[in-house]
Amino acid sequence: MRRLFRFLILAVLVLLAGCTRFPTATPDARFDDGLTAARIFDDCLAAHGGDMRNYPGDLDLATDGHWHTLIQRIQPVISDAGFRVTSEERYRPRDGLYAVHHHGPLGDKQVISTPAGIAVYYNGVRETDPVKLRATALTNDAFALFHFGPSFIKARATAMSRLPDAVEDGQRYYRLLATLSPGFGEAANDQVVLWIHPQTHLLYRVHLTLNGFETTQGAHVDTTFLAYRKLGPFTLPVRFDERVRGPIQIPAHEWHTTGMDRDRGWHAADVEGAQFTGKAAAPATPLPAVTAQ
Repeated sequence: MRRLFRFLILAVLVLLAGCTRFPTATPDARFDDGLTAARIFDDCLAAHGGDMRNYPGDLDLATDGHWHTLIQRIQPVISDAGFRVTSEERYRPRDGLYAVHHHGPLGDKQVISTPAGIAVYYNGVRETDPVKLRATALTNDAFALFHFGPSFIKARATAMSRLPDAVEDGQRYYRLLATLSPGFGEAANDQVVLWIHPQTHLLYRVHLTLNGFETTQGAHVDTTFLAYRKLGPFTLPVRFDERVRGPIQIPAHEWHTTGMDRDRGWHAADVEGAQFTGKAAAPATPLPAVTAQ
């Protein structure tokens, strides 16, 4: 019955909502400014503080957010909104260790991602369901992109080309189309369109495919970055708006960073269990209220 309900919702929305197609490469495009995709991306990476993989310390974040009702009904395993509301995040970019402790109305979810794989705990119990593990691998990678931006692209891009510029609310943006391998989660590859502000060189939006999970194949979403703050050498987004762009167009998730600090010196063992311990345990240092810039 639940599957039928979700199918009916999706069918109605497909009929009522226009579909935004995912952008494709335009090999015959010409640009009067003479800027290549590589030059625009390098400026973007530098504006964000450079490649995080060269950073020897740790970055520690906290977030809070809101899932829209319809996305919870259409993609309950992906949204996992019973657990993924607030988060404490611990990232050590040099060795690719990214651990997230989520909390929601149903309890706690701990995710530990390393180059060797992913481990997930729900309320202290290690998860073995391959469906939940695949979904978590996809969302964890997507949030690494959302929070750490061009460094994630730098690590995985195998090709990059420039698309025609886009204009939104009177502001022009460069657009780059990147092919990632691996993609998000268990996907062999995915594509991401980067919208980049031509003056600040900061990311304004990422628009991505989601090939790594059975119910998101063929879908694509975008996330817009509405505010930024500095954390050490890095400029990080701190206010986010995620939308599904195809096969339907609906709002999905809004969240913001509530805390930031760095270089605690925690050890891998402090984040690899069902809870953060040691120097990883304390909440991230609270930020003032985040507003759009």
